[in-house]
Amino acid sequence: MTRLKWPRSMTGHLRVELKGDGLTQWLNRAKNAGIQLKNIRWVDQERLRFTLAVQDFYRMVPLVRRTGISMRIVGKKGLPFWLYKMERRKFFTAGIVLFLAMLFVMTSIVWRVDVEGNETIPDEQILKLAKQEGVYVGQVKYRLPDTESVQYRLSRHLSGVSWVGFRLEGTRAIITVVEKKRVDPRERSDERGPVNFIAKRDAMVYDLRVERGRPMVGVSDMVRKGQVLISGYYGNPEEKGSLRLVGAKGKVLGIMWYDSDVVVPLTQKRKVFTGERHVSTHLYVGSHVLRLSFLWNPVPFKRYETMQEFHAIRVRNWRLPIGWVNEKRLEMKWVRRTLTREEAVRLGMERARDDLLTRLGHDGRVLEEKVLHERLDNGKVYLKIHFNAVENIAVPQPILQGE
Repeated sequence: MTRLKWPRSMTGHLRVELKGDGLTQWLNRAKNAGIQLKNIRWVDQERLRFTLAVQDFYRMVPLVRRTGISMRIVGKKGLPFWLYKMERRKFFTAGIVLFLAMLFVMTSIVWRVDVEGNETIPDEQILKLAKQEGVYVGQVKYRLPDTESVQYRLSRHLSGVSWVGFRLEGTRAIITVVEKKRVDPRERSDERGPVNFIAKRDAMVYDLRVERGRPMVGVSDMVRKGQVLISGYYGNPEEKGSLRLVGAKGKVLGIMWYDSDVVVPLTQKRKVFTGERHVSTHLYVGSHVLRLSFLWNPVPFKRYETMQEFHAIRVRNWRLPIGWVNEKRLEMKWVRRTLTREEAVRLGMERARDDLLTRLGHDGRVLEEKVLHERLDNGKVYLKIHFNAVENIAVPQPILQGE
């Protein structure tokens, strides 16, 4: 028998069965010879099974031959035997290697470049600049410039953006653009020229904050839609030549009246996490997660939410398109809660108030709220709520030449 010499980094184990007389004495001789036997089990009085390393197997063979005990290998395990099988199946091995090589090449190339977030800047302009920076379809991913460099250079060449983001998702490169906020020229006094401020709807004046111009109304005055609140002229209009055009600037807060209709079901349904979790680990290649059926443990929960953590394999500074992903599944359940009528009214008023504040804007606030009508029908509470609120009612109106 030709003795195989395995590298030290390659280990293998054999499961051996011995049959014959004097097995106990043979065990003692093997122990004295320094042969390490593991998982020793007596099959019967004349048969013995154990596991030993490949290196110890060749030291054991002479001891077996001298005693006349018969030997049979019943199992092989380890990298050497796997490599031997692969060597016998050369075409199969070559196919696997070729498949992995093609998969590596295919997942190492940028196949799509997408632009998102742009409204006025054409995609073609952004893609052309990105190509100049080395980001284009067909580019090898490890040759892409670093993220910070792409973001800095694109933002420098695109004057109409306030921020540019760049990221890779598998074989897809994504450029995110945040354009500078464009203010309507009609709302910019410097571009539209001098303006008056007029009321956008009927209201009662609550407060005036005039920075420039002449106030035409006072606190507690009732104003009509379209009425001038702050004039863009300084001076006395009754004195000829005393008026000076400066343009109005400021805010006029008015008390407004709103009615809201709200429906609140008495039975509320909400999501609750139980604290139980199930964690599994899978390989991923590119943007695909490989869930092997023989390694997959079924999730013991009926309802759950999934969180994924990706870990890429790195070779020096290269981030390979393969790695593993930890998937955490958090058990959750829907809990039904029945509200009392008072609780439903409270919840409805909170929702209506939050919705109104969103519409009122930065300067808005609620002064008073009152339920005008309330009824319970078919498990739902119907509310009609009246609000007294404050908001900025002043909107600019350009002053025409010669006015």
